[in-house]
Amino acid sequence: MKLSLVTAISAAFLLALGQRVPAEDLASSIVGVWKYTGGHIKEVASGKIDYPFGQNPTGQLVYTKGGHIVSVFAGDNRKAPASPAFTDAERITLFNTMAALSGTYKVEGNTLTVTYTTSWNQTWTGSTQKRQIEIAGNKLTITSAPFKNEQGQDVIFVVTLERVE
Repeated sequence: MKLSLVTAISAAFLLALGQRVPAEDLASSIVGVWKYTGGHIKEVASGKIDYPFGQNPTGQLVYTKGGHIVSVFAGDNRKAPASPAFTDAERITLFNTMAALSGTYKVEGNTLTVTYTTSWNQTWTGSTQKRQIEIAGNKLTITSAPFKNEQGQDVIFVVTLERVE
């Protein structure tokens, strides 16, 4: 009897862990600290996947209860400069393998709208971008709407995160 009860409770816990959060609860569920676990760009037509920050990016994304967002992440392929006196080439490599931003956000249904007040990529500063979000257990997935890459192909960007707190 004890074993059956423990098994039933364990099964219920595991099933609840992977449950998706309903859209109306996403606004409160997104609040917290998240660590980056992945990010890729997918070509819409071909399905081809590219990992511009490698398959194991690092960094954190913070959503506050007051509607603020702060994020910094870096690729998994970063190399330390040869000396404390960085060369321009080393600076460019480091810049191209990271991103940082801050701003405000709001969640309506499963749509996340972010207005960037500061960004490592100055073209984002002052812009507003919309993303689709999904939370399942302690995992957050953020997906962009299709946009044109440098080659003119429609692509989407998908970021995956795991809750830290």
